[in-house]
Amino acid sequence: MLNNETLHISVLLVIRNEERYIASLIENLLKQKREGYTFELIIVDGESTDKTLDRVNEYVASGHAIKVVTNPKKTLPTGWNIGIKEASGAYILRVDGHTSVPNDFLQQYVDCIKQQPNADVVGGIIQSRGVGKQGKVNEYVYSHPFGVGNSKFRTLEGKDWKGYVDTVPYGAYKRSVFTDVGLFDERLKRNEDIEFHKRMRDLGKTFYLSTTIQSTYYVRPTLKGLIDKSLGDGKWNMIANAATPGALGLRHRIPLLAFITGLLLLIASFFSTTMLLLFSGIVLIYVVLNATVSYQCAKENGISLWLPCIGTFFILHFVRGFASFQAYFSRPYWHIKRTNQ
Repeated sequence: MLNNETLHISVLLVIRNEERYIASLIENLLKQKREGYTFELIIVDGESTDKTLDRVNEYVASGHAIKVVTNPKKTLPTGWNIGIKEASGAYILRVDGHTSVPNDFLQQYVDCIKQQPNADVVGGIIQSRGVGKQGKVNEYVYSHPFGVGNSKFRTLEGKDWKGYVDTVPYGAYKRSVFTDVGLFDERLKRNEDIEFHKRMRDLGKTFYLSTTIQSTYYVRPTLKGLIDKSLGDGKWNMIANAATPGALGLRHRIPLLAFITGLLLLIASFFSTTMLLLFSGIVLIYVVLNATVSYQCAKENGISLWLPCIGTFFILHFVRGFASFQAYFSRPYWHIKRTNQ
């Protein structure tokens, strides 16, 4: 029956200070192919201080049916919850602000939904793209298993794959998901989807990924941007896990485990020659593996990027591990632990 229905989809953009990308994203969405579906566009703005709202209001003034609402708390979970409450679609789709989508982006979602009507959420893959030399390095780092582990949605670019997974980005959620599971945890400032998806899995909800659904995410073009993101991801991964224990998979925990192991071995190496040799051996293996993986980036973008890529992988791993470790000493972590009791 679903194959003959006209689906109505709510597309949510929760944004703050996205003047660089928002006009292009809105343009992409307004030009979508439409066969067998309708959609509404809801923009939730976290009180942007740049020209984001000016860009959005230009489209509203031109007569485009875009609903604009304000997110006074400015965080992603509160923004998503505001958008969900405003949405009228049978499916609710989340898309990040600095993203670019092809003209058949929504059509691919609709086709996948009709092929997999039992899936509670459908999603696709993210193609990371960077601008400038460091941007190209960051693009490579965020697309390689050495940097992001077994995240299928980041590592399947150029491949044909579909199937059930444990999570998807930019998910199109059945409306019933939010009735059954609830909304996003507003105690979190970010990484709210990790916690929410754990609650979904606990209730037997399913995630379906198809490489026919593709979007482009613009990575931070600087090393500082990568560090800032890694600090936030590492910290809020741990806090999300405190909110709902078991939310993190192995790939999220590896940076923390590596950081703690390295720190303990480093301290022990001052007191034991055996520990010094073990620590040195592990460092050597890591350097060789890092250099080997990074060489492919140099082959694709120029040999001058070999050392920057090695350094960027190390910084990504170290900063995520450090931030994850530091989270245990942060006020938000213990606040959530107390409120869960």
